[in-house]
Amino acid sequence: MSAGADPDEYRKASRDRWGKSAAGWRARREQFARASMPVSARMVDLVAPQPGHALLELAAGIGDLGFLAAELVEPGGSLICSDFSPEMLSGAQERAAELGLSNVRFKQIDAESIDLDAGSLDGVLCRWGYMLMADPSAALRESRRVLRPGGRLALAAWTGPDENLWSAVPGRELVRRGLMERPDPDAPGQFAWSDARRIEAFLTDAGFVEDLEIARVAFTLDYPDFDAWWATQRDLSSAFAETVDGLDPGTREEVRAAVREASGQFESGSEGALSIPAATWVAAATA
Repeated sequence: MSAGADPDEYRKASRDRWGKSAAGWRARREQFARASMPVSARMVDLVAPQPGHALLELAAGIGDLGFLAAELVEPGGSLICSDFSPEMLSGAQERAAELGLSNVRFKQIDAESIDLDAGSLDGVLCRWGYMLMADPSAALRESRRVLRPGGRLALAAWTGPDENLWSAVPGRELVRRGLMERPDPDAPGQFAWSDARRIEAFLTDAGFVEDLEIARVAFTLDYPDFDAWWATQRDLSSAFAETVDGLDPGTREEVRAAVREASGQFESGSEGALSIPAATWVAAATA
């Protein structure tokens, strides 16, 4: 973390933010799961689940990634779906019930201190989680500890903001107007691992050196119109929603209008529809 930051305060604030966003993630889970399927499918392939395997998903959120893998470890296998936010975990549990998954159990876990036995798992999945943690080094060491020799880790971390304008455009407008602080590159955050060399360094420091690979995966986020994009940003990020909602009506509309104007670059063939490119790193290694 950046100098002077209190890790415990950050963890509490982060847990609170995700709790506030949980309802929005529930509402948008099918939309998000569909859009991120290229990433999820690649991660599951890299972990290579087999019947009888025991898997763990960290920072599972709505659980869609782990649920793909859970189907592949039957018969005899299991998935622990975990998150440090009880509200997010509740949403994942609700979704698993809808899907009729019987080999998934749910556990509130802080990835920096995993309450599981050493060498008890065949695979660990963590999509867009490690770079948000107060101590990702500790989290990766814990991930390696709970893996059996030969167990597989797969993670995803966003590339840079220029390749993820679906998120960067609204944030940059708020920063430009002095309404939001510019992200600290040394602090946990969405783009903290945008440099693949940093991912490699964290993995090797944690002991993940065998079969280490990092590749870029591109996909697209589609919205029927600008209003849907704006609403999705508010639903999935409580920090963005609180910042925007805290503005006076005039300033709020100015920000919205500026972002709407910028959205023109993403217009697709359909009237008003937006198709916004996204990109992420997907990394994997063997314990």
